[in-house]
Amino acid sequence: MKTIERYSTGTYNNQFGDADFKSRTLLDLLKGFPEIATSFKTYADVGCGDGTVFVSILQKLPRLGCHLEEAVGYDISPPSVKSIDLPPGSQIVQADFLSCSLCYDLVTLIDVIEHVLEPQEYLRAVAKRSRFVLLHIPLDDRLSVTLTQQWNYRLQDVGHLSFWNPASANTMLTSAGLEPLGCLLSPGFLAPSGRVRLSQNKSCFLFVGWPGGSILDSRRQRLAESA
Repeated sequence: MKTIERYSTGTYNNQFGDADFKSRTLLDLLKGFPEIATSFKTYADVGCGDGTVFVSILQKLPRLGCHLEEAVGYDISPPSVKSIDLPPGSQIVQADFLSCSLCYDLVTLIDVIEHVLEPQEYLRAVAKRSRFVLLHIPLDDRLSVTLTQQWNYRLQDVGHLSFWNPASANTMLTSAGLEPLGCLLSPGFLAPSGRVRLSQNKSCFLFVGWPGGSILDSRRQRLAESA
């Protein structure tokens, strides 16, 4: 996997003040799957940035009956100079998630996949290391971006390398071998005001991460076992 220098050197600004907004949105989707949410014992937030969203999720998961034994935030950027209080049993490490050998019940990719070259290959690798994958994805393939000519701004300043709408995002994820369980549209968050804007939608997706193979291969195996 190719690494983009702006993230590994710490020059990318990853402090947006949207931790509570993102964590609430992601857990709103998880609420629809109580049996899955209560089964999580280990959790990794990949591309956790300054860790504020990671901590906010850890604080809210017990409300769903989820009691983790281990939680790790991964980011290739240097640690934030801003101190953050981590709950017991959790840590943030400066490392490439895919260079580690650990597997987790839940992996979150929160506004991460749009910054990655070869996103399908990246997702396949993440899926092999997780039971479930929960994503938050900005939907830049929309009329407001086109009308205001924001393509270069999003490519060069924001660092978004891929542009999706809800349908193409879902297709991209299933093409990477993840089976969709649920999707939730959320409004865009406007930093630093904290206001939300419906014209800047983002999507939350919950997927099953199959350990190798495609969705079709997995279904064939389950059909063979039940025959």
